[in-house]
Amino acid sequence: MSLNWMVRMTSDLESNIVAVERVKEYSETATEAPWIVKDKQPPPDWPPKGNVEFIDYSVRYREGLDLVLRNISLEVKGGEKIGIVGRTGAGKSSMTLCLFRLLEAADGEIVIDEVKISEIGLHDLRSKLTIIPQEPVLFSGTLRMNLDPFEKYSDEEVWKVLELSHLKKFVSNQPSKLELECSEGGENLSVGQRQVSQYQPSSGPDVFNPLSRTTE
Repeated sequence: MSLNWMVRMTSDLESNIVAVERVKEYSETATEAPWIVKDKQPPPDWPPKGNVEFIDYSVRYREGLDLVLRNISLEVKGGEKIGIVGRTGAGKSSMTLCLFRLLEAADGEIVIDEVKISEIGLHDLRSKLTIIPQEPVLFSGTLRMNLDPFEKYSDEEVWKVLELSHLKKFVSNQPSKLELECSEGGENLSVGQRQVSQYQPSSGPDVFNPLSRTTE
């Protein structure tokens, strides 16, 4: 009995010490860039056009590793639809991570509507971009909450988004309309409907964020 108790206590200690290891790991992890840089905040209506430019851009996943993107230069005009093609590991997803500054540049710049994204705060950058993942996931709650989680837009703007994404008829036929309850992971919606439900309205001249058309 004593041997069984000792083995059990040792196993519990080994499991619980993971929390200490995790705290140590987080305490040594470098923090992200500032959330807001007051003297570098872009205009409220930025980006008005959605022009994206990579200028001799290089990036690596962490210090000491090889570059995953090397000296990339390209320019995408606002409203253009482009496709990035390449084999597995070519760096397609890495370009998306760079736009959100989940990866910081090793060299070069990304400029969106004449604003260098490396100079502005992460909140000012990420709140203006939208990504549609290949496997969409919705939060448990109403459809309106998923479309406008921060309640920044009016019902008219939300309905306009649904109309342009061909989901207005479906939502209009629901008894609760915008208050349609989404189950966990959006299981009561089709995959296409879940993707549309991740669009964010925009206060600019276009209903969608100018960059929200970019998918992997």
